[in-house]
Amino acid sequence: MSRVAAEAVPSGSIGAPGSEGDEEPGRVRSRVAAWLRRHRVPLLLLLLLCGVVIASVWGRADHDTAALSPANPAPDGAMAAAEILADQGVDVQHHQTLAEAQAALDDNPGATLLFLDPSGFLTGEQREDLADAAGRVVLVEPSFEQLADFAPQIRSAGVLPEDPDRHRLDADCSNEDAEAAGAIDAGGKTYRGPVTCFPAPGSQGAGAAGAYAATEGGSTVVLGSADLLANESVALEGNAALVFRTLGADETLVWYQAGPFDIPASEAPADPFALLPPWVNPLLFWLLLVACAAAFWRGRRLGPLVEEPLPVIVHAAETAEGRARLYQDSQAVSHAAATLRAAAMTRLAAHLRVGPGAGVDTVTRAAANASGRSYSEIDHLLNQRLPGTGAELVRWAQDLKDLEEEATSS
Repeated sequence: MSRVAAEAVPSGSIGAPGSEGDEEPGRVRSRVAAWLRRHRVPLLLLLLLCGVVIASVWGRADHDTAALSPANPAPDGAMAAAEILADQGVDVQHHQTLAEAQAALDDNPGATLLFLDPSGFLTGEQREDLADAAGRVVLVEPSFEQLADFAPQIRSAGVLPEDPDRHRLDADCSNEDAEAAGAIDAGGKTYRGPVTCFPAPGSQGAGAAGAYAATEGGSTVVLGSADLLANESVALEGNAALVFRTLGADETLVWYQAGPFDIPASEAPADPFALLPPWVNPLLFWLLLVACAAAFWRGRRLGPLVEEPLPVIVHAAETAEGRARLYQDSQAVSHAAATLRAAAMTRLAAHLRVGPGAGVDTVTRAAANASGRSYSEIDHLLNQRLPGTGAELVRWAQDLKDLEEEATSS
């Protein structure tokens, strides 16, 4: 009997429980597809943002972007001057840290140092160490402090007029490098020193201020304009000749650009977070946690909208009760009184048949005649009485109801 029962069972029914397992991947795929459809807009925005970030990082240039950097081909860079100097046999060594520049000067005694520190990162002691290690120093638009440490014989004398941006300045001195250049086209600052060339317009004579100054022996040279080195203006007039003769006097040129990493540790700005009390970090963490919980709470999804057949029947009593509660919550006593007065006047006019175009005075007289009260009493009740509180509004509404009952009972 058991064999007959076993044969009666279909062979496909033995694996029937496994059919649910076959359907499970389909359910998962449908759920994933539904989730993607619901969140397609945020996902597209996220993908677009990632694409922009990747494109900006991927398309970023590998070259240096610092102004007057020998590796910067931009208009404000100085790659052109550095490459021509290298073609002339000058070993141009670009360094951006004080330790590297100091080591390069120690390895190449007598080398020329091109010092660029427009932000004034180095201290006086650091500048003095560089001056002692360098055989010759070239400064570009130096400050008062830098002049005092590198070349106290040279003084700052102001700036060239900004209109025009650049001026054509003749050498007007006996310096060989300046005479070879003849004239330059530059702006920037002016200086006075033992040797002063390219005087500013209107500045002549022994005390003239110029865009080029040097010490007697030429150990320190001051260039008053960064335009002399910049790619966009190095080819103007005699700028290139002056730069190449000034920077190419020695076999090695140490091109040093000071940066914030050269600030001594003792003079570096303190970490502002170290000045906060110890309880600030736990408090910030707690506030962040609360903000995340609030964002999750307020931003949670309530599910799909429920369809409801229309029209929806709303009883008049429910509408009236809802309006009454709104008036009560907002304490709009005057607005509620105006609504009750208008409704009472409309019902009295309809019952007393005074016509749709009847005025307030006509309705008031008809209500006085129908109720048997005096005109002044009805006028005060309907037109002049103004409830100020909720309790007064309730009593006034009851008086209106009594008036309607009296006027409509006849």
